[in-house]
Amino acid sequence: MKKTVVYFSSCGLDGAGAPTPFLLQELPWLLSRFDRVVLCDRSGVAELTAPAPLRVDVSRPAAGGLRAWLKAPFYREFWRELARLRRNGRLTPVNAGKLLLFTVRGFRMHYRAETMLGNDEQTTLYSFWMSYDGFAAALCKRKHPAMRAVARGHAFDIDTARNPMNPYLMKRFMARTLDGLYPISGDARTKLLACADVPAGKLHVLGMGSSGAQAAQRFPAPLYEGGVLRIVSCSALTALKQVPVLIDALAGWQGGPLYWTHIGGGPEEAYVRAYAKQKLSGKPELRYQITGTVPKEQVQLIYAEHPFDAFVNVSRSEGVPVSVMEAMRAGLPVIAPALGGIPELVDGAVGRLYPPEGGADAVRGALAWLAGLPRGEAEALRAASQARWNERCRSDTLLETLFPAAEGTDEA
Repeated sequence: MKKTVVYFSSCGLDGAGAPTPFLLQELPWLLSRFDRVVLCDRSGVAELTAPAPLRVDVSRPAAGGLRAWLKAPFYREFWRELARLRRNGRLTPVNAGKLLLFTVRGFRMHYRAETMLGNDEQTTLYSFWMSYDGFAAALCKRKHPAMRAVARGHAFDIDTARNPMNPYLMKRFMARTLDGLYPISGDARTKLLACADVPAGKLHVLGMGSSGAQAAQRFPAPLYEGGVLRIVSCSALTALKQVPVLIDALAGWQGGPLYWTHIGGGPEEAYVRAYAKQKLSGKPELRYQITGTVPKEQVQLIYAEHPFDAFVNVSRSEGVPVSVMEAMRAGLPVIAPALGGIPELVDGAVGRLYPPEGGADAVRGALAWLAGLPRGEAEALRAASQARWNERCRSDTLLETLFPAAEGTDEA
């Protein structure tokens, strides 16, 4: 019997139809374990056959959208969530509209997925998020009880601080219907449980998020090679990532030559560039580079070709950042705020946590601590960071946990 996996994701493809990094990091493994890999994305459905397609042509079954709009307003779970909004004093026209749109999107994705399901296959339903894609997987599971159905949870899809509507977006239905829920961290687990009661046997923390069949090359710490402390940060340039805090920390740096590389661009790129120029110009001991937006493979290439002493994160809100995982894969000590799920991955054995309320001074203090380490201790941090990535973050190993039955393929 053929083994099929249906990968549900609200962002499996970008606007041009190219696979996103989330999909690409898991697709080779899925193709090696399943006879068929079906993508069910917000834009349509497609069967995937190549590990890294440049573009995916999806089909959009014509009746799916209309059926979804006709079904959603009469769906029992929709009315149950409306009633909960009313009981909790949250029922407003805007919130009712958000719930209806969520329900429609889930049904549309569900109907599209149904066109790709075969009766003579052993099928696993896998949602990358617990948003309307997880709801769609649960709808398919309800119709096909024999199929195994699982969903992962990260941040925006389960955190009430990021989306106050999360407890009312079918989380209870997903918790009842799906076979397994996999939040990315203990912190994410707590946030999920704030949205819905989940049976203990269904709930499993899985910190997966970084691809690679093996760890990347680990360079010696460059500070001890050339006397320049080289640090790197990697994030979108948005208010949430608050990169100016790192710039403020560097503006007061007095610890010797330092080179900062930031990987990433975004809506605040012009502001961040101007702020860096204002705060760091005239400091000959400080140099920096802001790359702007780069594709995921180029990020990995930067780590493969350029040694750094540390990775620095200064966000004001995080789950378990993939950027931290990728830096650990390269063997970099991590300096990051003690918030969200970061302390579950980063501790004194692999880097330095700082109190987020400490701002630029706390970041600068962590950098000074790192720069003052004896070479042996710095190298031990690098080795431990890479080892932790291998143990806790490596997708090709942890996917085995998510798909315990996908040990091989059968002849058709």
